[in-house]
Amino acid sequence: MKLAMLLLIVAASVGCTTHSPRLPDGPAPWERPDVKRPVVDGNQQGLELRIWVIEDQDELVADLINTYQSRPTPMLDSDRSAWRASGLMPVTIPIDELTLARGRMKLIGPEQQDWFGVLADWRETVPGRRVAEGSLISLADGQMRTPAGRFRMLTRCWVEPGADGPVMHIELAVQLQDLNRRPTAVDLAIHGAPSLVEQGLVFPELTTSFQMQKDEALVIVPVSPSFDPAELLIDEEAEPVAPEEGPPITAMPTIGEAMLTSVEFGGVSPVRRRAIIVLIARLPTEYRLLSSREERP
Repeated sequence: MKLAMLLLIVAASVGCTTHSPRLPDGPAPWERPDVKRPVVDGNQQGLELRIWVIEDQDELVADLINTYQSRPTPMLDSDRSAWRASGLMPVTIPIDELTLARGRMKLIGPEQQDWFGVLADWRETVPGRRVAEGSLISLADGQMRTPAGRFRMLTRCWVEPGADGPVMHIELAVQLQDLNRRPTAVDLAIHGAPSLVEQGLVFPELTTSFQMQKDEALVIVPVSPSFDPAELLIDEEAEPVAPEEGPPITAMPTIGEAMLTSVEFGGVSPVRRRAIIVLIARLPTEYRLLSSREERP
């Protein structure tokens, strides 16, 4: 009993000095979305995430980006540029054109759909690829050698009132989860289980916050910063160029490419695969909170 009380006292004192990676501040306690009290009117509101997996379709990717890159995105221009420099190209597609855009991409499997709803706390929404210890990754301002880890995207989101109706507040953060960081029994007793943001390196340049409308989808395409859609779009009158033999030339990947692309071996020739991320805000027609004491119809 005395040992348990001692551990509680130590945990309280040490917990006050624990540092975590810098991320956007969450909602204040009185602003924190509560999915139980008060009850949010309607349960089909929140974040829907889709993943399109494609193979060696540079021309189709170029056509997709070229078609929609001039449209404004919900991200700040500075955030969009930072993501672009890290190998993640955000574009906005009108929701009524999303099915057509998906059909043009020639997916190699069924579209993956995940429903996350409202996320008051950080949650892993996009599990990325693993990297070996010592792998070189290209950054916007240099390069880094990674620990053994796994790239992933963390998300939190909630519905809030906007000028023209409900909007979805979304926060995204890309993290390299450190697979060598395993808390000991003493760590768990003193600090408790580490939060998601404490489980690895969060990249500040790939942390963003924005609001989404229900009539748009944010599509994140993993491509090199040097990817130029205009150069890759094939001129119908130009003579086709024979593909080079051998595997694709692998340059030092960016964070986005390391997280969402791969080169698959084992067939007649190596194949590059990409996972394209689609974020959709499902919103009610109006923002309304019902007290838990009110009788619902």
